[in-house]
Amino acid sequence: MPTKSSSCRLLIDFEFNCLTYNLHKAAEAASVSIDAYIKQGLHLHNSEHLFAYTLYKAAEAASVSTDAYSRERCYHKSKYRAMECLSGIINNPLVNCLMAPVKERIGHLISYTEYVKAMRTAMADLNDKKRAVEEHKKRNEENCLEVPNTVKVWLQEVTRINGEAESVLNDAGNWFDLWNRYMLAKKALKITEDIMKAKDGHSNIEWINDRVPLGRTDSTKASTSRPSSDHPNEFQSRQQTFTEALEALGPNHKSHMVALCGMGGVGKTTMMKKLKEIVDEKKMFRYIVRVDIGEKTDAIYIQKVVAHYLGIELKQEIKSVRADELRKQFKAQSDRGNNRFLIILDDVWESVDLEDIGLSPLPDQGVDFKVLLTSRKKDVCVDMGVEDNSILNVGILTEEESQRLFRQVSRTSDPELHEIGENIVRKCGGLPMAIDTIARALRGKRTKDVWNDTLSSLKSHDIDQRVKKIFEMSYNYLQDEDTKSVFLLCGLFPEDWDIPIEELVMYGWGLKLFKMKDTIREARYRMHTCIERLIDSNLLIKSDTVGCVKMHDLVREFVLDMFSKVEHASIVNHDNTLNWHENERSSFCKRISLTCKGVSEFPKDEKFPNLLVLKLMHGDKLLKFPEDFYEEMEKLQVISYDNMKYPLLPTSHQCSTNLRVLHLHECSLKFDFDCSSIGNLLNLEVLSFADSGIEWLPSAIGNLKNLRLLNLTGCSGLRIDNGVLEKLSKLEELYMSVGDGEYQEAISLTDENCNEMAERSKNLSVLEFQFFENNAQLKNMSFQKLERFKISVGRYLDGDYSKCRHSFENTLQLVTNKGELLDSRINELFEKTEVLCFSVGDMNDLEDVEVKSFSRPPKSSSFYNLRVLVVSECAELRYLFTLGVANTLSKLEHLEVKSCNNMEELVHSRSSGEERVTFPKLKFLSLCGLLKLLGLCCNVNIIELPQLVELQLRDIPGFTSIYPSQNKIETSHLLKEEVLIPKLEELFIDHMENLKEIWPYEFSRSDQVQLRKIRLRSCTNLVNMFPCNPMSLLHHLEEVDLSNCGSIEVLFDIDLENIGEIEENSSRSSLKNIKVEGLGKLREVWKIKAADNNTPLIRGFQAVERIHIGKCERFRNLFTPTNTNFDLEALTEIWIKNCGENRGNNESVESSHKQEQTDILLKEETSRVGDSISNTILFPSRLTHSFPNLHKVELWGYKGVDVVFEIECPTSREPITTHHNQQPLLPYLEELYLWDMEEMSHVWKCNWNEFLILQKQQSESPFHNLTTITLYNCRSIKYLFSPLMAKLLSNLKKISITYCDGIEEVVSNSDDEDEESTTFASTSIHTTTTLFPHLDSLTLQGLYNLKCIGGSGAKDGSNVVSFDKTTTAAASLDQIEFSQTAGQMQKLQLLKIEDCNGMKEHLLRRMSSGCLHWIMFGSVIAHK
Repeated sequence: MPTKSSSCRLLIDFEFNCLTYNLHKAAEAASVSIDAYIKQGLHLHNSEHLFAYTLYKAAEAASVSTDAYSRERCYHKSKYRAMECLSGIINNPLVNCLMAPVKERIGHLISYTEYVKAMRTAMADLNDKKRAVEEHKKRNEENCLEVPNTVKVWLQEVTRINGEAESVLNDAGNWFDLWNRYMLAKKALKITEDIMKAKDGHSNIEWINDRVPLGRTDSTKASTSRPSSDHPNEFQSRQQTFTEALEALGPNHKSHMVALCGMGGVGKTTMMKKLKEIVDEKKMFRYIVRVDIGEKTDAIYIQKVVAHYLGIELKQEIKSVRADELRKQFKAQSDRGNNRFLIILDDVWESVDLEDIGLSPLPDQGVDFKVLLTSRKKDVCVDMGVEDNSILNVGILTEEESQRLFRQVSRTSDPELHEIGENIVRKCGGLPMAIDTIARALRGKRTKDVWNDTLSSLKSHDIDQRVKKIFEMSYNYLQDEDTKSVFLLCGLFPEDWDIPIEELVMYGWGLKLFKMKDTIREARYRMHTCIERLIDSNLLIKSDTVGCVKMHDLVREFVLDMFSKVEHASIVNHDNTLNWHENERSSFCKRISLTCKGVSEFPKDEKFPNLLVLKLMHGDKLLKFPEDFYEEMEKLQVISYDNMKYPLLPTSHQCSTNLRVLHLHECSLKFDFDCSSIGNLLNLEVLSFADSGIEWLPSAIGNLKNLRLLNLTGCSGLRIDNGVLEKLSKLEELYMSVGDGEYQEAISLTDENCNEMAERSKNLSVLEFQFFENNAQLKNMSFQKLERFKISVGRYLDGDYSKCRHSFENTLQLVTNKGELLDSRINELFEKTEVLCFSVGDMNDLEDVEVKSFSRPPKSSSFYNLRVLVVSECAELRYLFTLGVANTLSKLEHLEVKSCNNMEELVHSRSSGEERVTFPKLKFLSLCGLLKLLGLCCNVNIIELPQLVELQLRDIPGFTSIYPSQNKIETSHLLKEEVLIPKLEELFIDHMENLKEIWPYEFSRSDQVQLRKIRLRSCTNLVNMFPCNPMSLLHHLEEVDLSNCGSIEVLFDIDLENIGEIEENSSRSSLKNIKVEGLGKLREVWKIKAADNNTPLIRGFQAVERIHIGKCERFRNLFTPTNTNFDLEALTEIWIKNCGENRGNNESVESSHKQEQTDILLKEETSRVGDSISNTILFPSRLTHSFPNLHKVELWGYKGVDVVFEIECPTSREPITTHHNQQPLLPYLEELYLWDMEEMSHVWKCNWNEFLILQKQQSESPFHNLTTITLYNCRSIKYLFSPLMAKLLSNLKKISITYCDGIEEVVSNSDDEDEESTTFASTSIHTTTTLFPHLDSLTLQGLYNLKCIGGSGAKDGSNVVSFDKTTTAAASLDQIEFSQTAGQMQKLQLLKIEDCNGMKEHLLRRMSSGCLHWIMFGSVIAHK
């Protein structure tokens, strides 16, 4: 029997040689193998002998064959005989296991044709699918529909497979090459498998066919670079306009004003909103201010809105004074030009003076801003200073875009309506708003007559008429008269107004719009239904202000046009001048809505017998009402006065008994205003004195027995006569809160008032009230029927938790104890409460105070509707929620727990195991003053906070870490590994005295961290701010702010042994601002392990823009070692104040720290200058290469610094260029401020001989963009500029040197080295030259040792210095010598000299040749 190895070898040799069609070698191999086996004493099976013999004969037959056909027949015949022989070997048990690969390969030869055929068939089927996908993709792209991301990848894969299949088919012609046949069969089989996988991939493609969003961007990374133009617009015809507008808003575009111009309804505001969205996403501006202007430009209103965006309140009334205040705020918040502003002025009809809002119409005035405005009028854009090429026209849609938009909105597929719809769209003139409005009106209408009627109504009108007709059609298609009436009411408000829905409810109630609605609550429901219908019909727009809607200007124009008809006759005028249109209409007029600003009187002869609504706004104290103003207003039902100084109140004989609503909002009704006459309006049902400050509600108000709603909001200190509330038996809604201001005085209630209130509460559906003094008032109150409420007990009603002043959320704010709370039964309102703030000192948990209800499901609680929960000063509270209560808070968004000294956990569970706690909507969590807190939940495995964005922690001493550590014994952490917070963006930690780290040093779950901002305060034991190699945490982090954390020695600890990981994640860095203050042990910002001069460029922090460091006494370095190749390419500002230690103090530090303490910031380098002085250099040249884009350096009281900038010459070390190119040192530095640098002897230090050689190799000088230098109280420096440095700083505009006692010269006679080493410099600079050609201001003050400004010390007398353009200078000198410099100051006009006795005549004599006009000696002025 053959051995396993011998059989294997025999078969392999045979297989290989057969496949290569070399029968001779096959036979020879078989014979050699058989001979070898015989010599080894092995016996072969007969079949093996026959196998070898067959091979031999086959080879012999093939060799004598003369043609290919004969050879092939010989081969096939011998192949089958050989296979018969081989079967005997294969059936051998020891050989059988070796035959699988042989069978597979022989099978490739035998089944070659079948494999290729199967591949061809499968490929044809796949190509059919490919064509279908490509057609679908093209169709979606043409219709601006989404194409799934998987489509592109799938098509690429199919293309690859096609190429490989074509290669197989092209090579299939050679039938006699067995190796080729084998390889092609193998490839065909593999390609067929790939085709099957591709078919599976095709089935996974999901076509959702969503619309491509307007202005889409693929970039989510904040960037201040030039914005990309790859933001596809919904309409291709507008893509170029959109792209140009976006580029014009970029920082590198020269124009600072951009205008979108076009007709009304064309989509200017829509494009503006999308631009705002994109620039906000890309962080192109620090501030974005949007003002809706409207037809009349109101500078005071614009100033108010701008002030609101800037976070200030303008109390001044004079326009120019308000503008000055805004100007100061812009400059203050611009951060010296680092913060950019975008001012959006929407719907501008008249020119807006930018000076009125504190901005200059000229750029480069200290505030970096852009203005984006939209207007229908190009001449307005030109008047405002917009350049012609920056006025971008937003045109109408193309025919194809219009038709596509109509089809998508109308949602019709009926072919009979298709042609009619195309004609309708053509009549819309390409206006998006018109197309959208009419399409919505026709949605669901399937009758041809309706569509034909719409078409016929649109014919034969010009473009403006078309728009009006379009809205008329939408109005006519409204389903009911209620909705139409509400639509007309919205037209009474000023343009671009936030229309309060609640005000519309009152108007609708007064006009009896809502049939079959017996209560105001039902009327409110109906009003919201009508509003939704109007929004859906595109006749109203959702406002950004909660509780309000808006009306587009074109829609409002349509309503005003309707008001001009007799049927809806109305007078609406909200300009600043009163204009009564067509006096003859007064007899038909149904509505009057006027802004009375600047109006002194009303027409005396006008009568309005059909008037239903009278709405007056903003009337000042000059406005006079005629005595018979209300005469003949017999049908008047609604009076609404807003911001009227002295409104005229109606009386029963002036006004009919039809009056049902009287609104007096923010009117001046103080100073014992008597509203008794209102008591005569017996049919009044709604009475509001909101924020009008009345101080007394007289008994006559009790006559209003039909009153349904009484609003006394903001009436601080109000007194109510006894019996008033008792008589208001039909009262449904009562509003009596006074706000949350500390100067607000509560409404004063007598005991009888309280009893009357308790009786009225039985029927109230809405109550807003504050119970201050006597909590016992609550016992008699009934809350059973309340649907809407804002109630506070023992505190002012805090409005900080409301979404806005027009929103109404059910609110309870309680300071009480458990017994009083339960006795009052106010806890019955918990199920309806949305905002709950309470302090119940003896409460154990929330379940202690909820209503026990048997009708409620077992696992539910009373608090399931809460959006905001604030719990404070609950002394007995050990935990807030049980597990069951916690899991019912599905609506909770805001949670604060503070000053609960005994609280141990938020959520308590008696069992441990697979429990899970989820707060699905919680966005804000604040924990403060919880001295015994052990964790969020100690016994629950998983806590999910999927929407949490902000986490605040204050005064919680029980934790040493926030995130979990592997060493669970030595650390106590707040967040377990099972706490899931995927969207946390802001983390604020304050007074965590035992906190040692945020993340453990070995933290590895950085992929779960999405933080954008970290603020730490007073964490005295915090050692590690970040874990080692924290770059992966910086993907989203933008700001780090630390103060008074005295144990931190380094912020970022980097270990270069993981450099691969660092480089892999570095491109995603977002960190921009680093601010630290009061970190007494901080030594460096970055500490880099194992770094040297050959270390590759370290990335991961290249987005950092600002570094602010203050009060860090031991601070030495930005990063160590300083020769590390570190990338801070975005860094523009370094600010360091009150850091470092005096060199003398360092001697007392222990020896192990002496070297570190002497290195105050960036390096200590000892050089031979003079008599071997040790110089501490702040910025060595190799370090400054790490931040080539630095714009500003500001140093205050930085101790131990001898030299600020070292300009190192290229020797054996790295040349003075950046890592990336041959740029000079700090080419973009513009501002340098040095304050209280008492030990500084040089600002710049260099070997100038070698440096001049380097200058010949560079096109620009180092620091060539420096424009401003300020030195203050720097007592050790003797001169500011060496001669060569003065020559290099050619762009300087301002030099200020004050109270620097050691200054002897401004420009020195010699360079930084001694005379022997300055030969080259002397010969090159000691010639007459003009220095500082752009200098505007030179200030020299308190320089008691100043001997000359420049040049007097030259031995050869040739150093003449000229300040070519200097216009002002100030100096305080005891002895001064101007030398020949004075004669070169040809532009100097003012010289101020203080405390310089005896200098007057000397200076007049020395300056006689210049252009000096005034010399000031202290308080004495001498005219030249």
